[in-house]
Amino acid sequence: MQQTAVPALRPSGAGLLERAVTRLLMRTVRIDSVQAPDPDFRLIAMQGEALKGCDWSPGDKVQLKLDGGLQTRTYTPIEFDPVAGRMRILAYCHGAGPGSDWARGAAAGQVRSLFGPRSSLNLQNLASCTVVFGDETSFALAAALMREEPGLRCVFEVGSVPRARRVLDELGLDAARLIERRGDDAHLDETLETIRRSAEIRTSFVLTGRAPAIQRIARALKAQGLGTGPLRIKPYWAPGRTGLD
Repeated sequence: MQQTAVPALRPSGAGLLERAVTRLLMRTVRIDSVQAPDPDFRLIAMQGEALKGCDWSPGDKVQLKLDGGLQTRTYTPIEFDPVAGRMRILAYCHGAGPGSDWARGAAAGQVRSLFGPRSSLNLQNLASCTVVFGDETSFALAAALMREEPGLRCVFEVGSVPRARRVLDELGLDAARLIERRGDDAHLDETLETIRRSAEIRTSFVLTGRAPAIQRIARALKAQGLGTGPLRIKPYWAPGRTGLD
């Protein structure tokens, strides 16, 4: 019986591009440890020679490559050691999606590729009093900034106050003020009042997290003439969108 030769499979153009970008532009890291302070959060420590000597400041980001293709998810390192080549990120894995699936499945020994670190939110020249507003996606930024601003004041809108408190205690942010988020945003009046009470005469405001909440808080702060210098604003997500970075 005559046999038909099967042509050799060749990598697709997309596969070749993915490998080229990964090899030439991304840094390789290994996951050292994973902790779960809450079912929806993962504290992930990573290490790699490629991280040594990198410039990093609180507010900078890394973009972690997910499996298959060049899709990435953005994270704010809570700490970064350019001498040892180590960093830690806090992944908020609420709901379903590629980023949440990856974070829940992260395990020590896995090798990942990433872009960065690189600039995302300029936190230079903050006033002596700094107030950070945000939500669960903002915990990492606040933890990173707390290392340089010990007097940092944080106000977060959260889905569950007790669960958020456990995570924040793990990060050393036990003094953060928490307001339970409501679907109709009725909680934002209380949130704004809490932000006002946290401020001093000279205060820098850093607004992060959910885009509609940031817009409302920013309008109110500007209307009331609060804050020293420009508002530092970085929306991380908006309803109906997986990410804004």
